[in-house]
Amino acid sequence: MHEINKATAELREEMARRSALNPGGTRRIGNFGFIELEETWGDEATIINTARISTTNQRLANGHEFTDRDRALLYQLLRDQHGTPFETVYFRFRFIAPIFVLRQWVKHRVSSWNEFSMRYRKPISVAYVPDVAARTVDGFAVLDEAAIDEYEALMAQLFAWYEKQYSAACSRIDGARERGELAPKEGGRDPYRGRVRELLRNVMPVATYSDVYWTVNFRSLMNFFKLRRKQDAQYEIREYADAAFALFAARLPLLAETMQRVLDESAAAGATLQESSGHA
Repeated sequence: MHEINKATAELREEMARRSALNPGGTRRIGNFGFIELEETWGDEATIINTARISTTNQRLANGHEFTDRDRALLYQLLRDQHGTPFETVYFRFRFIAPIFVLRQWVKHRVSSWNEFSMRYRKPISVAYVPDVAARTVDGFAVLDEAAIDEYEALMAQLFAWYEKQYSAACSRIDGARERGELAPKEGGRDPYRGRVRELLRNVMPVATYSDVYWTVNFRSLMNFFKLRRKQDAQYEIREYADAAFALFAARLPLLAETMQRVLDESAAAGATLQESSGHA
């Protein structure tokens, strides 16, 4: 294992701290991955109250007050795709994932996305390393241990090159200031060091981890789960989607159960239709 930079060591400590403070709301994924469901706004009662705004002034305080009639309405609304009531419940996740996972995740655009920037800080000096499950297809390892060893060595070489070049560039900048060739640094972001970071981040591989806050309503979250928890979704994003689902289900079990029922019924109906078309 190569030496990680200070910011990455701090992030590792932060993940450990958050896992201790919120054990039921966090998951570790892979060699450095992490996800936490930090906040939720609204619940199953919010959805029902929103849906009934034109029919009654009575409001449910929370999901514990649900009757069978309320549960049936929740299911019917979701099954029949009455979408707007489900946009009133929000979730804020924080996750640390490889950049190639982020590129798939950000396609779910109906959400708020705030990502760590290598313009302002050094990169997270850890790269995703595929475990045995990640590199095995139908029992066959597509990359052997020797390939993984070379993979890790290459990632370490890139991080070491970044640190070497960044340190050298900062020394040149500081020397130029001492000689009076550059104006003294004033408050705020140093434009010279900032430009160095902007340029050096270009060599960072998509296996590099990044850090994101993701705020999403339930309607969009359901679509994320529908697509990214499927067996044909890429292994790595499926790992994050499954973890996010587990955290969500622990927070709002009735909504999770109802959603899974609707998704299972939709998948079964689609399979039946496909089978019927095949026999036509």
